[in-house]
Amino acid sequence: MTHEVHKVVKESGGLRIVIADSATSVSEDNKNDIVVDGSHCGANIAPDYILPSGARGMIGNDAGIGLENAGVASLKTLEEHGIPAAAVAAMSAEIGVGQSTYDEGVISAANELAKKMGVTVGMSAKEAADKMLEGIS
Repeated sequence: MTHEVHKVVKESGGLRIVIADSATSVSEDNKNDIVVDGSHCGANIAPDYILPSGARGMIGNDAGIGLENAGVASLKTLEEHGIPAAAVAAMSAEIGVGQSTYDEGVISAANELAKKMGVTVGMSAKEAADKMLEGIS
């Protein structure tokens, strides 16, 4: 697990939107957070980091999506556990830099739970995080 101080960008009703460079730094301290990070959304991210933390939503990087949607595999896993999740296009934000994901990222994929909250392809990551926060509150 990576040690990293997360930046809180918004708080509402006991929930927060936080920015992290790496999903590996997400921990129990992020319970009830919407995590916006610079990591890929590959298959290991959901079970190894997001689910154990108790985070309530996630936005990461699609890492170019890849073969058989490998870069966004965690979106489906998170949906199966009731967690909205989305990914930004790799060319819209610098991978590994959470602030870039939040400030510059453009949503390229979202799970059905995120879509039901109003998250759409082409939307900014910042707006998508706000939609998740509103949808969970």
